[in-house]
Amino acid sequence: MKKSGIYYFLAIAILSAYSCGHQESELTADQVIEKAVQKHGGSNYDNMEVQFDFRNRHYRAKVSNGEYVYERTFKSDNGWVTDVWSNKKFKRMIDEKEIQLNREDLRTYRSSTNSVIYFALLPFNLNDPVVNRQLMRSVDIKGQPYYKVEITYGERGGEKEDFENAYVYWIHKEKFTMDYLAYSFNINGGGVRFREAYNQREVEGILFQDYRNYTIDKDFPAQELDYAFVTEQLQLVSDIKLENIKVDLVQPD
Repeated sequence: MKKSGIYYFLAIAILSAYSCGHQESELTADQVIEKAVQKHGGSNYDNMEVQFDFRNRHYRAKVSNGEYVYERTFKSDNGWVTDVWSNKKFKRMIDEKEIQLNREDLRTYRSSTNSVIYFALLPFNLNDPVVNRQLMRSVDIKGQPYYKVEITYGERGGEKEDFENAYVYWIHKEKFTMDYLAYSFNINGGGVRFREAYNQREVEGILFQDYRNYTIDKDFPAQELDYAFVTEQLQLVSDIKLENIKVDLVQPD
């Protein structure tokens, strides 16, 4: 065989090997989210009890075998309030006595209880089958490479709170930490938020992080808030700080 023929086949072999390796390195949206979940907590999320304080309210989340109970407790003018949301129902108790709620109040209290715990435990539950995941164009933020994943939710039981919202997560391409997130919302006139994670710490094998919380004009798409962030168009509105975090890894019931 002539040398030119040998070089040709060598070139084909090298290109084929590179192509296969390149394809193997490309992850799907589901794989990116799964790696982030494993990085932040993995199997520790399956059976856990987490407690923390946030803005003078105490939160508790217990997860076991796919069942959950989310609670928040705080002092009000009417007494000690305990909101409880489980797989079954939502209820509000004042001084341990359940009170009747109209539909609007029930939805408001349930949403505010869930949202704090939802963000505190991220990326927990982002690999749930009800979640729709879409990989967007990768980006660099502050010189670091990120996968960009858009999340939407299917309607469940006629509830459209999450169904109408959009969420975007930036997952570090090497560490698989969830360093940024953004979302749009429709309540209270609607708007968008972009959060930058900081103060990451591990408690009983689960990563927790605080966030700097930014905003911009409500018509700005959540999917493009990374651009607004790096071009310094965002306004800092608050800090999201979790205090007195406690985690118990429980045995399945």
